[in-house]
Amino acid sequence: MFWEGWDRKQPSFFYQKIIKLTPAQKDQDHIATLIYSNPKIPDRTQSILNNQPEKAASSLEQSARILEAGGASFIVIPCNTAHFWIDQIRQAVTIPVLDMIEETALYLIQDIGLTKVGLLATLGTIRANVYQEKCEKLSLEIITPTDEIQQQVMNVILEIKKGNKGETLQEQIVRIRESFQEKGIQKLILGCTELPLLFDKQTEWAIDPMDVLAKAAVKKALNL
Repeated sequence: MFWEGWDRKQPSFFYQKIIKLTPAQKDQDHIATLIYSNPKIPDRTQSILNNQPEKAASSLEQSARILEAGGASFIVIPCNTAHFWIDQIRQAVTIPVLDMIEETALYLIQDIGLTKVGLLATLGTIRANVYQEKCEKLSLEIITPTDEIQQQVMNVILEIKKGNKGETLQEQIVRIRESFQEKGIQKLILGCTELPLLFDKQTEWAIDPMDVLAKAAVKKALNL
């Protein structure tokens, strides 16, 4: 499994989820894990917005090859925007690559029976329809922010990348959430790996795709 690092102060956030979800009674019960954190991968959002997808593609493909060469039996990518390149990443290796976007959509529909959700994500993820295309195929309606709200979301994400996680940012996300209420959404997808870092525990109104991916990874690793 790999990710390219979204917060240099807490690079093991996703791995912590893997550990907590593993039904282990002793060290030997845990899952052998390869972690490749590559902060040199070009900015995914800018690669999409500048219509230069090849800038990030080669680095993502190489990261996947490194994990395969290291003996990984499958790969997970806890970066929402990087899923724009998932087909290319899959073609670069012979081992499976789990799709966090599809896993999240299936969970929302099949496990908790939702039909309409909101999406908070980077502008690259929004513009590239990373969630919209897969969710719409599964008949899950996705509501995205207005341009004004999207700018606020990006500002919050950039502040978290700098290491800021104060109450002011949390309050801003809550206000953004309230702007979705009149649109009849049932939950908000925190579709950027920075956003869940604002909250110490799961919130009833939000879904963290990393939680869904971690559960899927543990299930696959343990052949459950």
